[in-house]
Amino acid sequence: MTLHGTIVIGLPVYNEEAALPKLLVRLDGLRERFGDSLHLCFVDDGSTDRTAALLAEYIGSAPNARRLAHPANRGLGAAMRTMLEHVSTHYGDKDILVTLDADNTHSPELIPDMVRKLRDERLDLVVASRFAPGGEERGVPWLRKAYSRGAKAFFKLLFPIAGVTDYSSGFRAYSVGALRRAFREYGGIVVTSTGFACMAELIARLGKIGVNAGEVPLRLEYGLKEGRSKMNALRTIAGYIRLLRVVKHPSPASEPEFPAFDGAKR
Repeated sequence: MTLHGTIVIGLPVYNEEAALPKLLVRLDGLRERFGDSLHLCFVDDGSTDRTAALLAEYIGSAPNARRLAHPANRGLGAAMRTMLEHVSTHYGDKDILVTLDADNTHSPELIPDMVRKLRDERLDLVVASRFAPGGEERGVPWLRKAYSRGAKAFFKLLFPIAGVTDYSSGFRAYSVGALRRAFREYGGIVVTSTGFACMAELIARLGKIGVNAGEVPLRLEYGLKEGRSKMNALRTIAGYIRLLRVVKHPSPASEPEFPAFDGAKR
């Protein structure tokens, strides 16, 4: 694949020692496609198992990979804030951030298609969607399916974005330029949620600033998930409702200067 810029794969991780060995092998397979253009950014949100040791061993031999760490668990929202701030500061507008879950339910092999779509169609955001034509869910409990479909209806009604049907999927490719624009327009704050609602908050804010978005079909293999789900359904639903109050159109009068891209990709 011919590239202009860097692909940063961002993974928030918390106690993922069971899933990481398999995931890291799959990520290494992407180096044949992207070469030195592939960077990895792990945000370790206070893991208490062997996650830190596994990442240290991997990063010691992997080019362009780094671990950002929280001393204690602060939640997915805090991990995403750390990642987004790091990428938006250290990478340029033409680079791409791809986020995905670290529990093996998201296939890294889909990333080249997401990157190609974003670049070929000049989009700001590409979502790997269970609801796009060709997408499906395998092994997902019925209650979790009900939550995801309820979230789809909620956000399609209240935070509509042309080209998006799956608002809760965390498997996404972002133009770093669009993320930097969101930071500028929202006064340096694009995620305030602490839990899983942070992913919906981010996409809702991007929708308010008018991003161009599209989807690729996602085959969610829930049966491959390693470990128990960390999502609290009731807290996530409460977090979605909270977004009605906190996600507004940005106020141009309150736009501070976001830290400039320093030219060093780390």
